[in-house]
Parts: sequence; C-alpha cells; structure tokens
Amino acid sequence: MNKRYGLDPRLRGDDVRGGKTIILFVHHGKGLGGAPLSLLYLLQGLDHALYHPIVVFLYPSEIIELYKSHGIQTIGPLSVMDFPHTKIWWLRWYHIMPMMRMIKDFFKTLYSVAPALLKQLRPDLVHLNTSSLPAWAIAAKRCNIPVVWHIREPLADGYLGLRKRFITWCVKQYATTIVPICRNDAQPWLQLPKTAVIYNAVKPDMFAWDTDPSTFLAKHQLSPLRPRILFVGGISQEKGTHSILKIFKQLLVRVPDAQLLLAGYSDTTSSASLLKNVSPDARYKQAVVKQLQDLGNRVKLLGPIHDIPAAMAASNVVVFPATIGHFARPVIEAGFMKKPVIASALPPLDELVQDTITGFLLPPHDTHAWVETLALLLTDQVYAARMGQAAYAHCLATFGIHQQQEKIQSVYLAVFKKGEARG
Repeated sequence: MNKRYGLDPRLRGDDVRGGKTIILFVHHGKGLGGAPLSLLYLLQGLDHALYHPIVVFLYPSEIIELYKSHGIQTIGPLSVMDFPHTKIWWLRWYHIMPMMRMIKDFFKTLYSVAPALLKQLRPDLVHLNTSSLPAWAIAAKRCNIPVVWHIREPLADGYLGLRKRFITWCVKQYATTIVPICRNDAQPWLQLPKTAVIYNAVKPDMFAWDTDPSTFLAKHQLSPLRPRILFVGGISQEKGTHSILKIFKQLLVRVPDAQLLLAGYSDTTSSASLLKNVSPDARYKQAVVKQLQDLGNRVKLLGPIHDIPAAMAASNVVVFPATIGHFARPVIEAGFMKKPVIASALPPLDELVQDTITGFLLPPHDTHAWVETLALLLTDQVYAARMGQAAYAHCLATFGIHQQQEKIQSVYLAVFKKGEARG
C-alpha cells in the first residue's frame, strides 16, 4: 500500500488508535447519493470517545471533500472497481469492458489492495457500505477482522443467477452481522440470527419543515407561485424518469402552470462508443431527451444539488415513480419536510409510505392514477398539508437519526462482546 492510494505508508493503526476502537468503512459510490449521505450521518452520530472511523473510497467523488470537511479521516480514492449486482445497477451483456475490469479488480482487491490496507491499519472492525464489496469481506475474514455488512439495495437476478448466488453466499459466509436497510432488501438473509434490519434515517435539523425556499427559488429563477413537483432521480430508468415525464405531460392538461423539478445526474450526451449508443441504456436516454425537448422550460433540470431540503420546501409534492423497488431516501426526507409523496406500489416503498395516510402508493405504470392524484395534491392545499403532517409524524417516529445511530452502535457492541474483534 503506498501514497497513490491516499495513505501514508508510515501511518499505522496504532498511531491513530489512541485507546479507541478503529472502524474501517469501505464506500463504493461515485456520486452524492443516498448511500454516502446515510453513512455520513451515521459517522456523525458515532461516539467519538470510543470509536475512530476511517473511510476508504474506491472512486473519485465530490463526497470525499464533504467527509473531510466534517473532520472524518479518509483514504483514497483507490481506483479499484467494486462488484455491483443490484436491481438498480448491474452489468449487462453489453458492458464488456466494465465486466472485464470488475473481475480483474476483484482479484486485485482480494489479494493486494485490501490485505495491504488491513495489515497496515489493523482496524478492529470493517464496515462495508453496500453488497458489492465481497473481496473486502473475504480479505477482512482472512485477517480475523469482523465484518458489519450494510445491504442498501436488493440484489439483481441477472441472467443465470450466478452473481446473485455468489454475493448472497459471501454475505452469509463472511459477514459477522448483516444490516439491511429494510425487510425487502433483507430477504436472502432474513432468517439468519445475525441479520438486523435497521432503516435508513434522516437528520431532522437538516430536513427541517420550516426551511426557507426563497434563496433556492431565486438561484434557479423559479416563481414562488407555480405548483411544483420534485423528482430526485436524474434520468435513471429504474427510478422512473421516463414515467414521470409521461405523467407530467398529461398533468399539464389539468394543471397548466405546474412545473417539474428534476434533481440528480442528468447527462444527456451521447457516448463515443458505437456499442453503447445502440444499447438499451442509450435508447432509453434518447427517449428521455426527446421528452425533455417536448416539455421545454416546464421541466427544470437541477443536476446533482446539495440543497435538497430547499428544493423540497419549494415544492408541493415529491414523487418517486420507480420501475424497480428500492429504498428511497427522498421519500422519508419529504416526510420530515411535511411534504406528501407519491411512490410506486412496490416493495420496499410500501415500508416507507402509509398508503392514503402519509402519501400514495400507485401502480408505476398507471399514468391516469398518477395524474389524478397529482392534480389532487397540487390543487387541494388543505388536504396536502394534512397528509404532509401525517408523514412528518410517521417519519419522525420511524426514521429518526438517533434511533438508527443507537441501533448501529448496539450492533458494534454485540460484535465486540462476542470476542470476535481484535484487541
């Protein structure tokens, strides 16, 4: 392990331990999404008199500087690929080069990168932030270091199911404790005694219902008078961008002055690769670009933004028309902002929304139902406010950050009590 991985070769675990327990967190993502933010909130709530967290990043990301700004010790980016196979992102047949790199980097991580890092830092515990890190789990087990394995998305079936079975087996075999963020994601391991479902959480002080949206409105040149819908998902097929654009176009017949805010990564450029340009991903992107062109300035592309609470404060309703069910942070964040939500009637979204009480769960492809429900929430402010209040009470009781932090630290204590951690 050398300086090109962002780690001083002279640094040893005992140099930073100071009588504390060192936990090495491994994060897989590139962008400012739910997984890195959830981990950041978790780290901020740790008892820093007991624990010294160090976070390893595999990819270059703006999130690294955010972690550093909060005083968290970071390593990387290591520039080694993880082993992604979730319903939101998995490698298809046309991802030939990424597939080859994934296999190469799996063995590079297993036999070189992870062992060197673990032997140098000698952490007491390794905490993996997603299912796509089996090489790190195997390496940690070989070093007799216990593993807490967060499961943040459901696994993909794939073509033959081989990768799914491999990851399922690795989690079962190498995790000391498995921490799925909902019961749906826990399904392959739900019956195991070492599985502890702990919901993702939101910091109420960040997502405060009385957030002032005026600066956000001025920054993006938005009128405070227009009814507004917020979708946080970029141009993701799985999160339902195509669906919400189709729904919104029909909604304009009912609510002509409505506006759609689209937050998240929204790269609409074509690839230089001929193979990529004829792939299903490329055809989907081309369809979305056509929809955006047809809708013009009625849709505001915000890009990846940091001021999501202000965007929610400036909106009347938050939508999540996912085509593949997964845990959606925007749904519970909206609850803390006292905003009603409409989400697809898919697991685990049915664990986050109480249908007709805190929001609506609708079939993802029932455009008519979505249009009618959106029209109701945009035009009946009293009804929308009552539903938003119910969402706030539910989320405060179920998805508060303090509950999550206490449960995670209880998991750590249980691991150490078993005597599996290194002294």
